[in-house]
Parts: sequence; C-alpha cells; structure tokens
Amino acid sequence: MAIEGLSVRALAAALSLCLPLAATCAAQQPEVLSCIGPFARTANEAALIKAFGQQNVARAEIDVGEGMTEAGTIVYPRDPKRRLQVLWHDSKARSRPASISIPPTAIWRIDVPGARPPIRQGMTLAEVEAANGRPFEILGFGWDRGGHAGDWKGGRLAKPDGGCELSLRFDPEPGFLAMEAISGDRPFSSADARMRAVKPVVVEVRLNWP
Repeated sequence: MAIEGLSVRALAAALSLCLPLAATCAAQQPEVLSCIGPFARTANEAALIKAFGQQNVARAEIDVGEGMTEAGTIVYPRDPKRRLQVLWHDSKARSRPASISIPPTAIWRIDVPGARPPIRQGMTLAEVEAANGRPFEILGFGWDRGGHAGDWKGGRLAKPDGGCELSLRFDPEPGFLAMEAISGDRPFSSADARMRAVKPVVVEVRLNWP
C-alpha cells in the first residue's frame, strides 16, 4: 500500500530515522512560535541551544532602530526562512527574553488561541482584524514607530499562549501619495477607511515580554 506516493515500508523507515533524533527533526521544521518552552519568560540562551542546537544559535548585535544596536541572539543565523532574533532583559547573561522577532523573510507563524488565520508575515489589515475578532489600534506611518499595532482592544490577539504580548508592524502598499491623513504619532482604528485605503500588510511580527 502507498500513502501519497510513499510506501508504508519507506514511511516506516523515515520515521525510524527521525525517532532517535526527535529534537533535531523537530528543529528542522520551525513553524509555530509561542512564548513557552525555549521562549518562556524565564528562558535563556542555553535553552535555545538545547532546543535548536549549538550550530543554529549565534550571538549578534541586533538593530533596534535609530542607528542603535543591542546584544542579542539569533536562531538559525544562516537560514533567512527560519531566522529569529531575540533580545534579552539581561543582555549580559543572555537571559529572560525581552522580545522574539520574526524577520520579513522568515516563515514562522503565531497561533493565538481562537484566532484564525495564524499570524504571519504578509497578512493584510483585514486578515489581522478577522483573527483578532474586532478592530484594533495601529499607529500612523512616517516615523520610527509608524505602523505598529499592539493594542488589540480586548480582542483574541491580546492573549498569546504563555502570557507574552503580540506586536505587529504594518507598511502601506508602495505608491500611495495621500499619506498625510494617516501619518504621524497618533493612533488609528484598523477599521478607518483612510487606513484601509493604503492596503497595509504585516512586515514585522514580534512577541514581547514586559
């Protein structure tokens, strides 16, 4: 008998190879990110090494904006599709995550209880609002925190697994000229017609530990 072109014997052989290396096999398929396990409130760099392997964890200076960097840790530094960037509350000891960021090239997603679809790079404003279950707050564009969203107005995205906080950053679709109405350090509703008109998409996904 075959299962989607793979014989039962071949499938069993593949599984037998993976079972002794369960941690390695799991690490090769990073899909769901949450603030539990190696990214829990009390986690440290050693937990990342245990979860993903020494060869997949590296220390680095991470860009935090305005020309500044902070000492952090990168998971899968040589694989843009798997890369994660971690900043620490205690950067010297590399302990207690402050934020875990998914770069624009990475394929990780965040499953929040009750929220569908899962949160990922490239989502539209309408898709994120549907996952949240209600309109949320997004900051105006054109400044350092432009396009950030983190006030979910009591929606589903306010409660990721593990107790951390979800933060997203949106960019408008290139080419829109009438940006003044939705620019600057002020909040907008995701339901605002002016905001929807510029077709924002998610370009940064982050889990934060206050």
